[in-house]
Amino acid sequence: MRLPRPSSKGALVAIPTVVVVAAAVVGITLVATNNSSPHGQVSTSGKPLPAAEFQVQHIRPHHAVPFNRRLHLSVRHGALTDVVVNTPTGQQIDGTFNRTHSVWRSASSFMPLTRLRASVSYTDLAHHVTTTTIRLRTTDAKRHLNALLSPGGGDTVGVGSPAAVIFDRDVPTGMRAAVERRLSVTTQPAVVGAWHWMSSREVHWRPPTYWKPGTKVTISSDLAGLNLGHGVWGAAGMHSTSYKIGAAHISEVDIAAHTMRVYDNGKLIRTFPVSTGRDQYPTMDGVHIAIEKSSVVQMDSATVGIPKGSPGYYNETVYWDVRISNGGEFVHAAPWSVGDQGHVNVSHGCVNLSTANAQWFYNWSLRGDVIDVFNGVRPPSSTDPGTADWNMSWKDWVAGAAAPTQAALNLHPPMAHNTEPGFAPVHHHAKSHKKSHHKASNTSA
Repeated sequence: MRLPRPSSKGALVAIPTVVVVAAAVVGITLVATNNSSPHGQVSTSGKPLPAAEFQVQHIRPHHAVPFNRRLHLSVRHGALTDVVVNTPTGQQIDGTFNRTHSVWRSASSFMPLTRLRASVSYTDLAHHVTTTTIRLRTTDAKRHLNALLSPGGGDTVGVGSPAAVIFDRDVPTGMRAAVERRLSVTTQPAVVGAWHWMSSREVHWRPPTYWKPGTKVTISSDLAGLNLGHGVWGAAGMHSTSYKIGAAHISEVDIAAHTMRVYDNGKLIRTFPVSTGRDQYPTMDGVHIAIEKSSVVQMDSATVGIPKGSPGYYNETVYWDVRISNGGEFVHAAPWSVGDQGHVNVSHGCVNLSTANAQWFYNWSLRGDVIDVFNGVRPPSSTDPGTADWNMSWKDWVAGAAAPTQAALNLHPPMAHNTEPGFAPVHHHAKSHKKSHHKASNTSA
């Protein structure tokens, strides 16, 4: 707010107006003067009446007021006659006067970063009326809940890729429904889906079965004004990101038969001999998704429980790596096990391919592609990003939402792996387990 400045240091010369005479952290004071009035502000004793002083309590630089306090407007040596406080959307803020009309307080505090326009009229002791308008804004919270949306950036990902929202602090169980309502997933064509809380900091959204190729997906979050308690508020601003579902890349790894069948949009295009985890280090069963790709990874057996100096220790540079779990499982080139591929399982948990086959698979793969491993003995983990999304029934998935839609609750689809082309396992774990039977590793060969 721009206020008129006095024409000299010693006097305030004005037609009835408002000028700042004091500003501090505690409040801003506006003084109504009427020196040019023919009536003057003079008491019956002949002494000048004190000027009315309008104050906004607890104001800070740039007309900021604390969001977590009620707005407090007051006048000294006078009385408030009218107070109207609005937000930019036109919402009027409720408030009450005290008995003498010297103070007006809002009925409640505010959300962070709220903009306010206060129109105030007040009288001085001589009953002269002054009207002023002040624009204010509330301060921001010191603690925020921020959200990272993934995938995004227009990426093309595989049919197993969930929409993921990762938060920078824990979301209390009682606030998860409110948070879900501030998140949205829109698709073209339209798809029914549901959220599932993977942890207190991460929630995923997916359809009942694998995505339809070509689907366009947008994830959005708008946490502004959401009070999570204990001083934590949702970060300001709406955020969104989009991605596209690519071709249906589904690979089925049969541990017992030592083969991997590779399908592109339902058509079998490759069958590779493989070697998977030996008895001591079995490869996890279950639907995996490709988490990331690296053309080269340094694999140290110390990360899978074989420390340096022990028999069998290795530290290998491994090429054409598609990570399928955070526990250290990759599909990668293993020229040292080519003689075993198709015959016996000798790896430390990874899916071994020849160098030529691994390079082809690496170049063909998308992040989010499905790699379904079956006929093994080690169940999938519900806490590993590679296996957490597709190894439970739709009923169990929806049960992990805090505010599922009725449309999602009404669906009764088959398990996703039962929709895969050519899938005919001897057995398969229908539900994931909270803990793997084998200690998770970082890299294995």
